[in-house]
Amino acid sequence: MTFTHLTPKEIPKISQKTVNGKRHYETPGGEFISITSLLSYLTPDAILEWRKSVGDDVADYVMRTAADRGSKVHNMIESYLNNEPQNDPVREFGVLPAGLFSIMTPGLDRIDRIQALEQAVYSTRLGVAGRTDCIADFDGSLSTIDFKTARKKREINENHLLQATFYSLGWEELTGEKIKQIVIITGTEDGYLDVHQDDPSNHVEKLEKAIADYRATIT
Repeated sequence: MTFTHLTPKEIPKISQKTVNGKRHYETPGGEFISITSLLSYLTPDAILEWRKSVGDDVADYVMRTAADRGSKVHNMIESYLNNEPQNDPVREFGVLPAGLFSIMTPGLDRIDRIQALEQAVYSTRLGVAGRTDCIADFDGSLSTIDFKTARKKREINENHLLQATFYSLGWEELTGEKIKQIVIITGTEDGYLDVHQDDPSNHVEKLEKAIADYRATIT
């Protein structure tokens, strides 16, 4: 499949930095925390209980492994959406990442008219920044699209919805172009493809509360 790419929007460049162990960005509007770092303060209770049950060493190992797996899958997806040939993904990235990419391909093939990949955005209104996986049409509607991997199929992580909603708001603030939907494409190690489509307006209030709660922890 060949993906169409539109002329990129002119968005100010921002630079990443680390402050107190958390990712931040220097933007024309100021120094803003990244959306992923902000949402890490809102770790779901189930994950906290899991970490407590297995211990920090095991939990940290699992998280590192998951991050490495996700990074490799993201690299394959970016190459695929850029219409770049993939010669031997198993040899280059390993069996598991290559398998997850294969599972996710039917979801990726619903993408077209790509405007941005790995694009940094920010919101001066919210005081937050981040890097969105993809801005493109999905099933014909302009969307913020995020790519996720997981060990097994489960309910959608609310933080993922808040993260994608932020990218939608940041994109609109910077370009004037309204995002119609958020899409989370997830491939799981137990063989499932999950494509979650949603309206970002459903999550704006929760996102703003999450940002306010984070601000309260640092004042």
